[in-house]
Amino acid sequence: MSNLERRSADVALGTNIAQRREHQDRRSYSLRTVTYCGLQGRGRRRTARRSGEDYYLDWYDPRLAFTGIAVLFMSSLDALFTLTLLDRGAYEANYFMARLLESSDALFVTVKQLVTAVGILFLLMHSHFRIMRLVSGKRLLQMMVPVYGILIIYEVILLGVLKA
Repeated sequence: MSNLERRSADVALGTNIAQRREHQDRRSYSLRTVTYCGLQGRGRRRTARRSGEDYYLDWYDPRLAFTGIAVLFMSSLDALFTLTLLDRGAYEANYFMARLLESSDALFVTVKQLVTAVGILFLLMHSHFRIMRLVSGKRLLQMMVPVYGILIIYEVILLGVLKA
């Protein structure tokens, strides 16, 4: 077999192998991945193997994790301001949250924080995925900061208007 024939065979073999590659990530992803790899910083994968694909990482950018913590903190402020506004005569516009408030304030705060934390965790885990083919999880999480900021400014203005 000549060198030219060998190269042709190698190129054909390489093309066949590339075509057989699966486009899905074969690794499983669990809560242990988040706690062990993400939060403790022990993960190894920091970038995707191939560009242009959705992918999970074993390591999260600390700035993005801090963004998630900031959103959770702002959600807590929102809950505090909401309860204060309700004491001053306002009403809850969100039907689901209004039903929770009828049960108890503690249930309202617990569910609000739990839903927010699960959403943040989902967006953090899918930070390199296109969600609904529109925007990455990373950008969606980053957009939550100004949204909560505007909401908190609105609530502070309402607190000034509804003085006790």
